[in-house]
Amino acid sequence: MEILSTKEIAKYLRINEKKVYALVQEGKIPHLKIGGKIGFPKELIDRWIIEKAQGEKDLLISGSDDPLFRLIIDSFNKENDEAIAFYAPVGSLKGLELLDAKRARMACCHVLDLDTGEYTPSYVKRYLKGSDFIVIELFKRRQGLLLKKGNPLGIKNLRDLATKKASFVNRNRESGTRLLFDFLLKRYKVDPESITGYEREVESHIKAGLFVLKGLVDCSFGIEYVAYLLDLDFVPLFLERFDIVIPREIYLRPVTKSFVSYFEQPQILKIAREYPGYELEGSGRIIFEF
Repeated sequence: MEILSTKEIAKYLRINEKKVYALVQEGKIPHLKIGGKIGFPKELIDRWIIEKAQGEKDLLISGSDDPLFRLIIDSFNKENDEAIAFYAPVGSLKGLELLDAKRARMACCHVLDLDTGEYTPSYVKRYLKGSDFIVIELFKRRQGLLLKKGNPLGIKNLRDLATKKASFVNRNRESGTRLLFDFLLKRYKVDPESITGYEREVESHIKAGLFVLKGLVDCSFGIEYVAYLLDLDFVPLFLERFDIVIPREIYLRPVTKSFVSYFEQPQILKIAREYPGYELEGSGRIIFEF
C-alpha cells in the first residue's frame, strides 16, 4: 500500500499543508499515524475523492414533513441516474439549522412568524448566516383540524376544542405546523392551556392522523391530504405556502435545476393529480432572493 506524506498529499490534492492538517484534525480525511508522523494511504485517498465527488452531486434535503414532497423526491430518484436526493424530515426550524451548519444542501419549510404573519423570509434571516439564498415556492397546502369520521363532537373551529373538551395531539415544537397552530390560537384568542393534550406531541402528519383514526384522541391539526388518506373528517383553517430554501451556489448546479424543475407546470400537475389538499398554481416560482 502506497503511503503519502503530508507534503505529497497536499500536492496530490492541490491544497496547502495547513488545510491538510485541518482536515486531519477534523477527522475528514483518511490517514494513519506511523511513528509519530501522519501518513495517507493513497488507495483510501482515491476512494475518498470519488465518494466526495459523488457527494457533491447528491442532494441532502432537510426540513418539514410532507407526503407530496416525498413523492416528488421518489420520482426524481427513479428518473435520475447521476444523483440521489436524500430527505430528512426533521421539522422546518431544524431544517434551517442543518442548512446553516452545512449538514444539508437545501431546507424545505413553512414557517410563519407569529408576530408579523410573514412566511419563511424572516426565519431565513434569523437562522441563516450570510445573504446568498433563494426561496422557491413548492406548492400551497390546506391545514386544519383532523377529526374522527362523522365528527361526533361537532367540532367546527378552534374554540370548540376547548368548549367541547376534545382530546388533542399536537405537532412537535420545531415544526412549521406547530408554529401555524400557535399562530391560529393567538388569532382566535384560544388559550393553549384550555386544550386537553396540547403538550402531547408527534413528529409527523401521518402520526397525528393515526392518533385520531385509532381513537386515541378526538382531534389533531394537520394537512388535508392526511384526512383524505385516512378517511377522516377535515375542517380547513388555513392555506399555507410550502417553500424550499437553497444557497445560490447550490441552486446554480445542474442537478439542483433538474430537481427544482419537478415543481414547474405541468410536471407537478402530473405527479400530484391524486393528492387533494394542495394548490399548485405558484409552484416553482422564486419568492425571495437574499
